[in-house]
Parts: sequence; C-alpha cells; structure tokens
Amino acid sequence: MLQIDNVDSIKKAIRVDHDYDDDLIMQVYLPGAVNEVKSAVSLDEEDRDFYEDNPTFNLAVLNTIAHHYDNRSITSNEQAFEIPASSTKLIQTLRANLTKWRKENIEVIADES
Repeated sequence: MLQIDNVDSIKKAIRVDHDYDDDLIMQVYLPGAVNEVKSAVSLDEEDRDFYEDNPTFNLAVLNTIAHHYDNRSITSNEQAFEIPASSTKLIQTLRANLTKWRKENIEVIADES
C-alpha cells in the first residue's frame, strides 16, 4: 500500500526522480495537501480515524501534492492549471464515505454509552 508519510513513495507516485526537493515535499507539500484535503472533508477530531489507511484520502493527498509541485512556480514557461477535476471528485467521494463511516463508527459508539 502506498504510504504518504514516506518521501520515496510520494516521489515515485508524483514522478520525481531526484532528491533536491525531498525536504520541500515532506515539510511543505505533504502537510499542505493533507490540510487542504481534510479542510474540504472534515477537520472534526472525531473523524481522525477515518483518514488512517484510507486509500481514497491518500490518493487525494497525492493528487494535491502533484498538482502543487507541478505548478509551484509563479513564473513559468508552461501553462498553470487549477486543481484537477479528479481532486474534486476524490473530495466528493471522501465526503460520502465519511458520512457512511460516521454512521458505522461514531453513531454506534454514542448509542452504546
């Protein structure tokens, strides 16, 4: 399974084959992408476990890292793009999955008290 807390795994996924940006990827792009995705889905502390080992969440984070890495320069010879439609779709999927996850995990726990 892809690990989003491993620089080599992230670099392989976003097709970076050098070590120059390792710190930037791990200290800027990864936390920024995690925050961006979680902010779009849920920042509630009770949802913390929903994100653990969640392949859709990991893909959304990688997609966001790749987008920001590829569009990191303000001045570029290449056209910059908005967040990909696939990222929006992943966010929508995560929101729907979170609703289901809450029903199966959080609401059941609350009923048992």
